[in-house]
Amino acid sequence: MTSHFHTGTAADLKQAGSLDVQPSWLAPVRALGVNIFNADDVASRQGPGPIRLKELEDYYEIAKRTSDRDFVFLPSEMPNLYLGGAWTVIFPKPVYWTMSREPGRQFIERDPKYGTVYRTSSAAETWEMIRREGALMITADPRTKLPADYWVNGKSVDYPDTMRDTEWFRSDQWIGGGFKNLPTDLSEKRICEKRCFGVLDDMNNWGIPKYLVAEPDTYKKFVGYEVYGHSSVNYVQLDKTPTVEDRTPLVRALAAGRFFVSTGEVLIKNFRVEGTEAIDAEVEWTFPLEFVEVVWGDGKTTGSKVISATERPPFGTATFHIPVDLKGKKWVRFAAWDSAVNGAFTQPLHFTRP
Repeated sequence: MTSHFHTGTAADLKQAGSLDVQPSWLAPVRALGVNIFNADDVASRQGPGPIRLKELEDYYEIAKRTSDRDFVFLPSEMPNLYLGGAWTVIFPKPVYWTMSREPGRQFIERDPKYGTVYRTSSAAETWEMIRREGALMITADPRTKLPADYWVNGKSVDYPDTMRDTEWFRSDQWIGGGFKNLPTDLSEKRICEKRCFGVLDDMNNWGIPKYLVAEPDTYKKFVGYEVYGHSSVNYVQLDKTPTVEDRTPLVRALAAGRFFVSTGEVLIKNFRVEGTEAIDAEVEWTFPLEFVEVVWGDGKTTGSKVISATERPPFGTATFHIPVDLKGKKWVRFAAWDSAVNGAFTQPLHFTRP
């Protein structure tokens, strides 16, 4: 699964005059072997209800026409309203809703064409809709981008920190934040090691399981564009590719942290914690490995054990058994990084869930 793309697909196909036109991004994305393409295209944020609902209808129809047994175009949005900062919402099924409400309309209405329609106008109503529908939320670009860089009130430099005590963030429906190499620092030994992993470890020390979801966060794609080089992906543990109409298995897997993130050159094929004394991880890699590491937290501080792997040749597979004292720790995760700073990491595993 690859996530957070602003493709403008619905607008492009509307301009082309047919929803059957093949989106420009489809061929290069499918060539990567991606099974789930999670876009964050946005219908009219605060436009009139009829306009937004028709845009959502087209968005969902394009997703159905673009998807098949092995590939699903996942139509998500980045509302950036009410709940705090920049955030993405992933519904387990198509949902019709507006981000504002005209006078005289109700929060929840029954529409003869669209069925249940939510007309949100506040944080409480937005959270109630998300709670009712079992949707997931992700902080996009956490701890970066100043207010001037984002539309509306979508600044993310202070998030998720300033919302850590809200009901929605403390729920298991707000699954964490996005992983993207921003800002780029070539002195780092891990991609986005200070910002992204700082956010990840802090969130989990706050006491509730939270994860990092790979988000390339780019725009339109065409045949011939470079897609692989700057993209990381989420390997999600699923029996089969979900459908546009029912993404429940995907939502449940993401909410449970049953996925790992990779740049593609390093794969974590298995990860197991042996009580409080050791971890085992089966890793496959392309370029020579640089190191593997175990990272843990006790609810206040973060610790780690780094194991050099420079003696490993390229194109290898190995199971690492790493003794580590996890007594008194709240959570643990594993990562592997190669000589070109490509890598993969698991999501934090909590020993006791709240």
